[in-house]
Amino acid sequence: MKRGLRLANKKQKTTEQAPPKPKATRTSRYATAPQAVPAEATGEEETDELDEAATGWQQTTVKMAGLTRLVTVAVWIMVVAGPLLGFFAVALAGSSQAPATSGKQGGTGSVPSATGPSGFAELYVAAYLAAGEGTEEELLPYYSEPVTLANDPGSRSASNVVTVAAQQAEKGYWSVTVAARISAKDKAGKMKDRGMHYYRVGVQVSGTPEAGGTIDPSKAAEVPASPAASGPAPSPAQSSPAAQASPQPSGSAPAPAPRGPAALYAATSLPAEVNAPASAQHGDLAYGSDRGVSADNPVTDTVSRFLAAYLTGQGELNRYVSPGLQVAAITPAPYESTLLTGVRDDQAADSDDTDAVPEDGTQRHVLVSVSATTGGQDYLLGYALTLTTRDGRWEVASFDTAPVLSPDQTGPVADNTGDAPDASSDES
Repeated sequence: MKRGLRLANKKQKTTEQAPPKPKATRTSRYATAPQAVPAEATGEEETDELDEAATGWQQTTVKMAGLTRLVTVAVWIMVVAGPLLGFFAVALAGSSQAPATSGKQGGTGSVPSATGPSGFAELYVAAYLAAGEGTEEELLPYYSEPVTLANDPGSRSASNVVTVAAQQAEKGYWSVTVAARISAKDKAGKMKDRGMHYYRVGVQVSGTPEAGGTIDPSKAAEVPASPAASGPAPSPAQSSPAAQASPQPSGSAPAPAPRGPAALYAATSLPAEVNAPASAQHGDLAYGSDRGVSADNPVTDTVSRFLAAYLTGQGELNRYVSPGLQVAAITPAPYESTLLTGVRDDQAADSDDTDAVPEDGTQRHVLVSVSATTGGQDYLLGYALTLTTRDGRWEVASFDTAPVLSPDQTGPVADNTGDAPDASSDES
């Protein structure tokens, strides 16, 4: 009885005690045992993770959308500002060129050129001198009025035809003076040299300033090329390049852009023979001292040897030039020998260093004359050189493009001491 009661009590105690821990707790020393999680807690954590994920995506989208809007705004600013910047650039360029073009003739923005009228006058004079009775039509391309010539055609011919003066008498109207060396037949029918003759021609021009005319280049396309082509002014749509374009066959070249009428030239009279231009004396040069051609002068020695190597190919040219000067002897050599005939420099006449080489770096300008021989004939040449000293000798530092002028020179002046060269008259 007591035993049975004791067992019952023991059973009751066992039932009241907490259930024993599972055996898996023995392995907790090596790995974390999975723990039971309440359903409510699991749902909250999953919701938080989804919220965090959703929040992160929303923030990234906002940032990207802001950046996209910024880029879009910047692009539109550039698109809008592009034409404005281009307009201001064109306006600035036009304003900067305005002072330079405001004083130009004709108001066309370009200085009228005498090249076209001069070339036309030269051709006209050459045709006029060669023409004669029965060949007057050869002058029609230059002078449209009918003329009757009495001389035989080919009794005169011109060579070395060149313009010596050209000036605008009026806008689009030029006075051109042409020099021509003439050969003419004598009584025996033999051609003889008659020397230089000078002719003045009036030339009228229709064209843009580059051709000597006054037509505004920007409006040249609107000017008809000939009276037959004139008509009502085209509308803006008709005058636009897009409206004028016509379908082109496959493989054909596109039509050239309209450039306005071709330049037209016309002489207003027959040539008028005039006097030769007045001769003139050149201005003062910087070479005031004549040093002669003494062989003892180191300047003369250097220049003589340098020109001999340069003109005849005999000798070492680089030995007489300064470092950095690129010069080579003329090939093929045009002369057989040379002889220095004169040396002038820019030093004072009483300079005492003419027979000695001064310190390194000393510079001197010289004007030399040399007689060059070829084929048994002697020809005079003149050279302006700049010399410098180095290592106790003179060297050629440069070929001067022109003789050095004196600082107080007054420019060319008319030479009234002698008679102007007269055009020789034809012998009858």
